[in-house]
Amino acid sequence: MQLRGERREESWMSNAPTAGDLPSIDEVLVDPAASVWLKTALRSALCRDPVDAADDSEILARLLGERCDKILSGS
Repeated sequence: MQLRGERREESWMSNAPTAGDLPSIDEVLVDPAASVWLKTALRSALCRDPVDAADDSEILARLLGERCDKILSGS
């Protein structure tokens, strides 16, 4: 069983991207490899206060990461 950090990546998306590894928001929005869910979340976040959107996205990423780890480890 693979853990989240071991998943294979097929595009610019990686498990721990650094600022230099990330595409711009505009690049993600036009990238056919980016999911509809991600594009929708980005468009929604762009209408919000940027600090609130960034804070919420960090919490969301942690919650989803923990959920993924639990599922992949069979817990």
